[in-house]
Amino acid sequence: MSDVTVSDIVRDNLSVKGSVKPLSSRQHDFEIVGNKPRLETFGFKLTEGGAHISRTIMLKEIIRLLVSTGHADTIEDYSRAVVDKNVLGKATETTRQKTFRHLRELYALSPRVPMFSVYRELVRIDSQSGRLLSFLIAWGRDPLLRATTSAILNATVGDRISGDDFQQALTEAYPHQYSANNIGKIARNAASSWTQSGHLTGRTKKTRSRVQPRPAALTFALILGHVAGVAGAQVFSSVWCRLLDLNASEARSLAEQAHRQELITLKAVGSVVEISFPRFSQFLKGFS
Repeated sequence: MSDVTVSDIVRDNLSVKGSVKPLSSRQHDFEIVGNKPRLETFGFKLTEGGAHISRTIMLKEIIRLLVSTGHADTIEDYSRAVVDKNVLGKATETTRQKTFRHLRELYALSPRVPMFSVYRELVRIDSQSGRLLSFLIAWGRDPLLRATTSAILNATVGDRISGDDFQQALTEAYPHQYSANNIGKIARNAASSWTQSGHLTGRTKKTRSRVQPRPAALTFALILGHVAGVAGAQVFSSVWCRLLDLNASEARSLAEQAHRQELITLKAVGSVVEISFPRFSQFLKGFS
């Protein structure tokens, strides 16, 4: 592949046409903070909107697409797979086009976007982590999904989570921005996504459950925290590890497993922690 410029990455990372406006000043507790150009270049989406206005994380579709295409070289390869070859089995061309658009919005689907390349590589390494890996990248790329996080992370295992909990979180994050109908729609889609990820169980009555991350999922969480500027032992307490239902001690223990599997390099002496990612260095150039 030829050298890729920052402008190439930003271009491939855009999922909507036209200008976008920044998020409202009332930021959600779990919003991503850090160097905005660096985050957006890596693949994070920090502007308003998101696929959850009309879709969930589409877990079955993204996993099937990755399995069907292997290591596609371009975003056009993924487009051909979804729209022309119909590897996802959609009934009409219009549906295939919409599916591709939403998958691109959630996952980027471009090897030029580092976040997607790391995600795809980790799914290849450990397909059993595909559910949580997919959730982490979708969470990083969909502000609407992120806005519902408090309903999950502020609950304890066994708590009943209702649509009202999601709607309240969305209303607090985006006051007076979405109609009641759209808030309800986003809430339902988000509830489905948190169920697909394993954070919730139940069809109509949702109950908080605990996910069981493997070293590959933690590796992605640590990389995302690293890119967001979380350094040292603090990364084990970051929102990325909390999304995996890990406290700092549990995250550190799982990081030791990831180190033994050569997914990361972990050096820890007491409270001094240094983590690097040589296995993924080709995707992290400029993000050290």
